[in-house]
Amino acid sequence: MDDKAMLVLKAMREQLGKTSAGRSVDAVAAANSLGMDRGALDFHRSLHDLVRADYLEEPANPALRAQGKYLITFEGIAAADNY
Repeated sequence: MDDKAMLVLKAMREQLGKTSAGRSVDAVAAANSLGMDRGALDFHRSLHDLVRADYLEEPANPALRAQGKYLITFEGIAAADNY
C-alpha cells in the first residue's frame, strides 16, 4: 500500500473520532482535508487499492457510492491507527 492511499485512509479514520460506533466515512472530505483533487486518477486509484486491501467497503446504495461514502473496515481502522 502506497503512502498516498494510507494518508487517505488515515484522514477517513480521523472522521470517526475515538469513540464512534459508526463506520461510515467520506472520501471527498478526506481528499479535501489533504488538499487532493477528488477527480484525480491517483485519488481514485488509492480508493480502489484500499477497497482491494479490505480496508474500505463500498456501500450497497449506488447513491452513497456516487457521493464518495464508504465503510471503513476494522482492518482499515487498525491499519490507519498503526500507520
